[in-house]
Amino acid sequence: MTYTIPKFRILIITLLGILIFASADAQDSQKSKVFYSIETSSLSHNRTPNPLVVRRMVDNLVCTATGKASPSAAWSSLVKPTDRVGIKVSAVGRAVSGTHTAIVKAIAAGLISAGIPASNIIVWDRHLDDLIAAGFSRKDPLYRLRWVDTATGYDKKAQVTAPVIGRLIWGDSSFGDRDGSRIEDILGNGEQLSSTSFYSKVLSQEVDKVINVPSLTDSFLTGLNGALANMTLPNLDNWRRFTRTPDFGDPYLAEIYADAMISEKVVLTVMDALVLQYAGGPFPNPGYLADHHTIFLSRDPVAIDATAIRLLNENRTPSRLPTLDKMTLWLESASTIGLGKNKEEDIDLIRVGAHAQSPDGFKLTNPPQPDAR
Repeated sequence: MTYTIPKFRILIITLLGILIFASADAQDSQKSKVFYSIETSSLSHNRTPNPLVVRRMVDNLVCTATGKASPSAAWSSLVKPTDRVGIKVSAVGRAVSGTHTAIVKAIAAGLISAGIPASNIIVWDRHLDDLIAAGFSRKDPLYRLRWVDTATGYDKKAQVTAPVIGRLIWGDSSFGDRDGSRIEDILGNGEQLSSTSFYSKVLSQEVDKVINVPSLTDSFLTGLNGALANMTLPNLDNWRRFTRTPDFGDPYLAEIYADAMISEKVVLTVMDALVLQYAGGPFPNPGYLADHHTIFLSRDPVAIDATAIRLLNENRTPSRLPTLDKMTLWLESASTIGLGKNKEEDIDLIRVGAHAQSPDGFKLTNPPQPDAR
């Protein structure tokens, strides 16, 4: 399977626009919904998550978003017991600003309650050392831990081609492979160059559905290391070419995410904003952290990223840091091709209260809301 990114953005906009406008009358009249839960007790004084509180927050969010009365029913509406479910985390921030294990465990427990065996729940990111440093375990009973092996972890039958050349380095699946005489290598004066990237086998072969769980951090590469960035760049080799200045991922983050390999597998985005890092990302930088005690959830990855960018900008302003607006133009591209909505007036932020006393005795005191995108 080959996915080719067009040379000019107008091509993909035109092709997708035909499909979008066919059903746009009903869709465009509705706002995208981003649900969020805030609980100050979700973190201890040393920023360690409280697992019971986090579980309650996740349960409340998924029930409200799906309009179901219990976590098992909520997760059953998103995945089937026969699905292999991937939980894509962002571990590059490690224990400082990476995805918290408490949120992942809450999601995994909910999936298990919906009939998904723990053996069919895969938690993954690119690097094992990042995952371990973020607190994930190869022996956790709730999930299987996976990562992308540099030698065997990429699928040569699932590729993305784009009219931008990248220099291959160690870690790219074709690095060192000089069989044949490719025109890119001839023009590269001995350097290995390529316009092709391969998807990770975890994404292409090992999971049927995905829960995307980025952490709320900025990125010097793409402005935000959020929903779109977390599903695209860490799942490709030869990815650096997509983040060059002055575009910072525009329009490639949007166009790669639109590929069925990603867009048709991701059923939900859960953004970890218990702690947010507003500068120095995506690598851990304790000097730019803020406690936020919040978890966001949405079916619209663009809306959740747009919300995250506004939050980061609000935290950057007091430190006299520039906004991330010029680095996140890919958000507008994503909205243009129909991946979601990025304008504040098109997004409903819906706060979900703490209705449950414990994960075992879950009850909604408010009636479920209608199923939302």
